Amino acid sequence: MQTRALIIKRIALGSLAQWGFVAGIVIACLPAFVCSWIFFTLVQTLRGLIAGWRDVGIDFLGQRLSVNLVEVLKLQDALASLTNLASLGVFGIALVGLALAALLGVFGALVMTLLGLFYNATGRVRLEVEEVPAQLRER
Repeated sequence: MQTRALIIKRIALGSLAQWGFVAGIVIACLPAFVCSWIFFTLVQTLRGLIAGWRDVGIDFLGQRLSVNLVEVLKLQDALASLTNLASLGVFGIALVGLALAALLGVFGALVMTLLGLFYNATGRVRLEVEEVPAQLRER
């Protein structure tokens, strides 16, 4: 068998970026959706906590003194924002999860492109290849 040596001189950056984007999205899908679910769970918990501060009361000499801590602490806008965000529900979880996965896909594309640039500027990989006999090619 005859052996030949080949050297990879340059790697195409476009295909590296595409593969990096796809690999980044595929790898990041599950963690992105889990993080999105945790985020929306925390938003709902925080909204419930702040909404519970609307009617805080103190018993004083048989009388109940009510205090609205949301108004006192000026948290009306924060409570409205949390309520709007929590109302998205499953759609919000999916939307944020997809956005996170796409963002991590862009990061993967950037990393792969930078690795390709580094290789094209510095590296040369030498491969030794061997010709396959005709009867083995059909398998």
